[in-house]
Amino acid sequence: RGRAQHAGRGASGQGKIEVNYDRDAALVRAAPGSDRAARWWAAQDGAQALEEAAFDQEQIWEFVRQRPLEVLQRAAASLWVAAGIWWAWRGKRGAEEEQQSVEYSALLSRKRPPSERGEVLRRGLQEMGVFFVKLGQTAAQRPDIVGDEIAEELKGLQEQSTPFSDAEALRMIAQDLGHKGPLAPGVLWDGCEDPEAPPLLKELNPNHVASASLGQVYRGRTHEGREVALKVQRPGVQDVLSLDWAVAVLGARAYQTLIGSPNDYGAIVDTVARGVRMELDYHNEAANAEEFAARHAFLPFVSSPGCIPELMGPKGSSRVLALDWYPSRAPKELSTAERRALVEMAVEACVVQLLVTGFVHADPHEGNLRLGNDGRVVFLDFGLMDRIDFGLMERCAAGVRAVLEKDWVELSRVFQEVRFTPTPMMRNVNFGTKRKPDYQPCSIEEFAEAFGEQIEQEAGGQSRFGAMATTLKKLSNRYLMLTPPFVALLCRTFITLEGLLSEDPVLMAEYNVYHVALPFAVRRIFSPRTKNGRTALRDTLLRRTGSSKPAPNWSALSELVAASLESEGAEAEVLQDQVASPRPALERASDPSDTHIIDVGHAGEMAMAATTGVLAGGLQHGFGATEAVQRRLLRTAEGAALRRLLFDLDLFEVAREFLVAREARPLRRAAVEALATRWAGDVTGHRAGASRPSDGHVERSPWGPRSSAAARGWGEWCETEPATLPPSALQHSRAAWRRVVGRQLRRLVLPPWRLPLRCALLVGQMLPASLLLLARARLEARRRRRLRHE
Repeated sequence: RGRAQHAGRGASGQGKIEVNYDRDAALVRAAPGSDRAARWWAAQDGAQALEEAAFDQEQIWEFVRQRPLEVLQRAAASLWVAAGIWWAWRGKRGAEEEQQSVEYSALLSRKRPPSERGEVLRRGLQEMGVFFVKLGQTAAQRPDIVGDEIAEELKGLQEQSTPFSDAEALRMIAQDLGHKGPLAPGVLWDGCEDPEAPPLLKELNPNHVASASLGQVYRGRTHEGREVALKVQRPGVQDVLSLDWAVAVLGARAYQTLIGSPNDYGAIVDTVARGVRMELDYHNEAANAEEFAARHAFLPFVSSPGCIPELMGPKGSSRVLALDWYPSRAPKELSTAERRALVEMAVEACVVQLLVTGFVHADPHEGNLRLGNDGRVVFLDFGLMDRIDFGLMERCAAGVRAVLEKDWVELSRVFQEVRFTPTPMMRNVNFGTKRKPDYQPCSIEEFAEAFGEQIEQEAGGQSRFGAMATTLKKLSNRYLMLTPPFVALLCRTFITLEGLLSEDPVLMAEYNVYHVALPFAVRRIFSPRTKNGRTALRDTLLRRTGSSKPAPNWSALSELVAASLESEGAEAEVLQDQVASPRPALERASDPSDTHIIDVGHAGEMAMAATTGVLAGGLQHGFGATEAVQRRLLRTAEGAALRRLLFDLDLFEVAREFLVAREARPLRRAAVEALATRWAGDVTGHRAGASRPSDGHVERSPWGPRSSAAARGWGEWCETEPATLPPSALQHSRAAWRRVVGRQLRRLVLPPWRLPLRCALLVGQMLPASLLLLARARLEARRRRRLRHE
C-alpha cells in the first residue's frame, strides 16, 4: 500500500510548486525487516474489507463514499471540539504569557506555567480521540509545523493521560483470554460466570500501575511464579481510528490550502495513522519486541522484556499484551548519577538504531525507559517503531560528519538528498515584505551560508539535534522547507531523547550528541549498502595507479583519521573532567509508600553492584557500543563493501606504502599515538569500551547476565563475548574472509618470481620501518607515564 510519490502544491509568483518526496533510486535500499510490515498490511487488507481504503490519502474520497454518514458525524463532533479550541486561542496572549520564552521547543516537557487555553487544547484533543492525541504528541516535537507556542502546550499530552475504568480493563482481560473464573484470588471481574473456578493468575493488582494514550498496565504473577505486565487496550480505540484518519486528512488538506504550503501534510497524517494502526495490533507489538531484541543483541547495555503469547488474545483482535515484568526503576526513582547513565545509554542506543540497524524506537519518553536491576537501559512499548532504510542511514551519517566539520554546503546537499529541502533550493523573495510567499531558485551556497550563520547562534548548535530543527524552523520563512513523511516519527525519537538530556543542566552542558554519533557515522560510511554509497566509498578510499590497479588514497584516509582523533580528543577532555570531579555517589531510591499486593521490592546488593559497575564503565570508557558495532562491521554482512575493497587491493603493497610512503605519514603518526595511548594506560585516551587499565590486566566487564525477564532475542550472555552476534551471520562472514585471505595468498606467491622479491622488501624495508614505528610508540608511552607520575 502507499503511493509511488507524494506531491504537494503551494502558491508562488511563477505558479505552482511540485514537491516530490521520493529519493533517488541509487540512494534507497530497504533495511532488513521492512518486508514484515508490508506483509502485515497485506494481511489487514484481506482481513478487514471495511477499511480497505483507509490510511492512504490517495483513496480518501473512496473511503468517504463508502461511509459518508459516519464520516460526517465524526467530522461534526471533531469540528465542534476544534471550534472550542479555536475560540480559546482566537485572542492575543496575555501579558504574562507574552513574556514567556519559546526557547523550550526542543524540550520533552513543558517548562512554562500551564495556561488556560493550553488546557483547552489538550482536553479538546483527548475528547476528539486517541488518534488526535497521537497527532498532538507528534506535533509537539515539530514547532516548525505548528508553531512554538502550540508545540509547547502539546507537550502536556506526553505528561498525563486520563485512565479508563479498572473494572472495564479486568473484564477485557477475562474476555480476551476466554477465562470464566476469577483473574486471581479475590479479583473478580464484572460478569464473572464461575467465581469458584480456578483463578487465571496467582496474583494480580486490580488497580493499574501505569496509564497511557492507548492503554494501561496491570501487574501480576503466574502460578509458576513468573511476574507479568498485562497491557490492556483502551476501549473503543480501533472502532473510530479510520474515521479519525479521514477527518484528519481532510483537515490537513484544508490547512495546506489555507496557508498555501507546497508540503503534503496529509502524508504525515498517513504516517502517524498507519503507525497507530500497527500499534493497536498487540501481536505485531510482540513481534516488534522480539525483532528489536534480535537486531540489537550485539549491544551489551540494552535490554527489553519478553512476551508471553499464552496470556494474549487471538491474533488480529487481541486487546491484551502480556510481557515479563522486568525488574527495573523509573527515571524519577533514580539518583542523579544513575539517571545520567540511563540517559547516556538511551541516547547511544538510539543513535545505533538510527545509523546501524535502522529499527528505531519511535516513542522513547520517560515512561518507556527504565534502568534495569542488571544495570542496563530497558526499552518498553514497541508498538510505534520506525524503519530507516540504508540510504537514510548513510545520509544521516554524512550529516553528522558535516556538522562536526562545519561543512554547511555538504550538509545542505544531505538535506536535498533526504528531501528536507528541494532541488534547487528555493528562496522566498517576499520575505519581510509580503505575507504570501514567492519562491524563486537560489544557490546551495546561499542557503548553506544562511544555515551556518543561524545554527552557530543557537544554543547547542553543534551538540544537539534539536538545535538543527530549531534552525530549520527559523529559516522556513526565508527558504522553502519540506516535510517528508518519515521525519514525523524520527524527529519525535531524538528530540524526545534530548528532552531527557535537558532535565540535567550538567549533562546538558557536557554531552554532545554529534560526538557520540561520530564513531557510528564513520562505521556506517565504511559499510555502505546502497549503490551510491558503495561508489562513494571506493572513490574516496581508492585511487587508480598507472597500472590501473586500485591503491589506497592516503590523503582521504588521513582526513578520516584526523576527524576521528579530533572527536576523541574532545571526549577525552570531558572524561578527564569527570575523573577529576567525580559525579555524585549512587543512592538507592525506594518508595516506602508502595501498596501494591505484589511487593515492588528493591534491587538489592546485586543491582547496586551492577549499576555501580555500569556507571564506572560508562563514565570512563563508555558502554561498549563502539566496539560492538566495530565487531559487527568486521564479522557480518555490514562489512561486505569493506571486504570487497580488501579483496581488490594488494594488501602487501598497502602495508609497504603505509610503512614507507610519504603520503602515509599522518596515518603512521596516528598509529604511534594509538599504540602509545594503549601502552601508557591513559584514561583520557580510551574510547568507549576500552578494557585495559595501566596495570596490563583485562578490566572486567560491568555487564552480567540479563534478567530472566529479557526477551529471547537477546540470546545467551557470555562474559568473554557480551556482544552477541547471530551464528548464521558469523558463518557467512567467515566464508567471505576466507575468500579475501585466499586472494591475498595467491597474489603473494603468484607468479613465482613475486615471492622472492617480496621477501626482500619485507626484510629490507618493512621490518625496519615496523620496528622504528613500535620504538617511537614505546618511547611516547614511557614519556606519558613519566609525566603522569610527575
